[in-house]
Amino acid sequence: MSQDRRIRRTQKLLGEALIELVLEKGYKNITIQDVTDRADIGYRTFFRHYDGLDALFIEIAQERVYELYDILDLPQAYEAVADHIVVSRESGVTLFKHVQENPKIFRVLLLDDNLSFVLQPVMEMARKKNEELLRGLPSGDIDVSIAANHIITAIFGLMRWWLENDMPHPPSKMGEIFTTLIIQPTFLVLTKE
Repeated sequence: MSQDRRIRRTQKLLGEALIELVLEKGYKNITIQDVTDRADIGYRTFFRHYDGLDALFIEIAQERVYELYDILDLPQAYEAVADHIVVSRESGVTLFKHVQENPKIFRVLLLDDNLSFVLQPVMEMARKKNEELLRGLPSGDIDVSIAANHIITAIFGLMRWWLENDMPHPPSKMGEIFTTLIIQPTFLVLTKE
């Protein structure tokens, strides 16, 4: 058990060091040695856990996405939802609160263009999850996969804008913007309501 705790501690230190360095220098400008020095972890120890910096960053991003889905607690496609717009607004507020509480990882993930190899799979996973959710709606003339792609692309764009502009609105306002700008028009087209 103590070994598991040490492993988790080492991985946490390496992850924090990587994020800090990416914020300072950009992803393409850092080395494993930079990360191990910052984390005060032996260089060889790094390779007991990861094959390289890409593997470390992918693990960090995946953990954050799973954590985010747990926090959002989105309804499943088979669950009856009284008002999708209310659920979406609440999810939007929760999403932007989470970004506000974890700005470093989201700044790195969304603003460093050298990390598209991590961002693309995250977006793909989000698209698939969104497709599952949208399949529970009455279908309209727009294919669900197109609507899911639109929603996810727009959400990531909105989060990026918010971070680039130093989060000028509170999460509650961003949840409203997210709903009004992205969710309501898309649901209107999908459901023709």
